[in-house]
Amino acid sequence: MPDVSQVHIDTALTNVSVAYRNRDYIADEVAPPVAVRKQSDRYFVYDPEREFLRATPDARSPGAEATEVDFKLSTDSYFCEDHALEAAIPDEERENADPPLQPDIDRTELLADKLALNREMALENLLRTAPGITARSLEPEEWWTTPDSDPLAQISRGCEAVFAGAQRRPNVAILPYAVFDALRNHPKIVERIKYTTAGVVSEQLLAQLLDIDRVLVPRAIKNLARRGQAPVCVPVWGNRAWLLYVAPRPALKQITAATTFVWSAAMGSVDGWLVERWREPRRKADMIRVQRYYDHKLVAPAAIYRFDNAIEQI
Repeated sequence: MPDVSQVHIDTALTNVSVAYRNRDYIADEVAPPVAVRKQSDRYFVYDPEREFLRATPDARSPGAEATEVDFKLSTDSYFCEDHALEAAIPDEERENADPPLQPDIDRTELLADKLALNREMALENLLRTAPGITARSLEPEEWWTTPDSDPLAQISRGCEAVFAGAQRRPNVAILPYAVFDALRNHPKIVERIKYTTAGVVSEQLLAQLLDIDRVLVPRAIKNLARRGQAPVCVPVWGNRAWLLYVAPRPALKQITAATTFVWSAAMGSVDGWLVERWREPRRKADMIRVQRYYDHKLVAPAAIYRFDNAIEQI
């Protein structure tokens, strides 16, 4: 390990990591980041008993007290764990790099991308395994690749379940690319839109048909093979689909499916990202470490509905 005095927080490379965005990832759209000043703390869950929705008599006789009402708060906690990866830049590579190559930036983007992939996988795992989320596993005759199935009716029932549980109509649908491709080519959907457009069914057009604000189509891929073996690449989000309510702007005192607490006050960090650089003479190499402090939290499980096996296994 390097001595603390040898480690330099590289602001320029930190800005590179913040600016780098792989558009295949959707974690920021599903669990929007919320900046926090402390690495760990507690937060309030607003009105879990839905007092705001309860009818209360408000008629008042002259001289009488008005009916008194109030709401309750429950609490939960977060801990922004340190997620970090590092890479070496040997002197030989730096000296022999052609002008288009930028070893420091290339390594920073590589590390930022791998951290983002890990975050994407962690969020998918949370939405797939967390208790409290309503889920339905579709049978083969119900798969969205089966011409006689009725995905529009299934999605409508999923929207009704979210509204009943969270009092919010889902405004986001997560449709992994293979699932999205099956939906936009399904006979019942093609029949519904064939007189409205001559082009292909886009995410925006499908969102309008489903009465949902956004259709997110994640294209992130993960390699399941061990190092040294032939790649085995599969979609991160598998063959499932999700309906969620995601608050338009992350804030306190609101219902939202999930959020990501990001420790923005970590020393030297920008939006929770931090890039450090130091020299290791024994290796004749410069070292770069990229890290981010965050914690995925499921805020309102009732605001999520999941379809397992929306299509056949990929």
